[in-house]
Amino acid sequence: MRKLVGGAVALALAAPAWLGALATSAPSASAASTTTTTTPAPPVQGASQHALFLYVDTVQGSSGSPKPSAPCGMTNLFQQTQQVVFRMWGVNVRDRGMALTGDNVKAAWVYVPGVGKIPLAYGTHGTTSYWTAAWIPTASYPLGVVDFHVTVVTKPVAATGTAKAVPSLSGVFTQRGLPATSRLTIN
Repeated sequence: MRKLVGGAVALALAAPAWLGALATSAPSASAASTTTTTTPAPPVQGASQHALFLYVDTVQGSSGSPKPSAPCGMTNLFQQTQQVVFRMWGVNVRDRGMALTGDNVKAAWVYVPGVGKIPLAYGTHGTTSYWTAAWIPTASYPLGVVDFHVTVVTKPVAATGTAKAVPSLSGVFTQRGLPATSRLTIN
């Protein structure tokens, strides 16, 4: 009995050390001394400083055909003649992190290849406000990835007693560079 209890304790004490070594991927003393270093890819937002940050996604609209079972379901896969709704919100980092609203944005639009600019409108949706634009791809719109981009141009901000003036800024969201499976696709 004593031997069994001692063996169980030894196993219980050895298991956390083994799991810790597995979790940290630390080489054991008997492992070969080769070290593999992986260089991370550049940040998706680029490596330079940014003045505006934009969040953009697409959801199913309530118009078009086929109609979704539940509008506003987030997706990037749409059929021809099915309504795509672009949603956007963001912040102006240079203007003390202020949210981008209809009060401080001069212009905002989605550019869809083969269609052109579609203005984004700022409005309340349920209990929050954000920017939206709707688009229904025609039955003849080409199938495949749609490399749209969103552009925002802010209004200049005057200096105050506590903050410097901020010039009009522009920011662009693009899905280029993301995997094709994550981009807006008409199928």
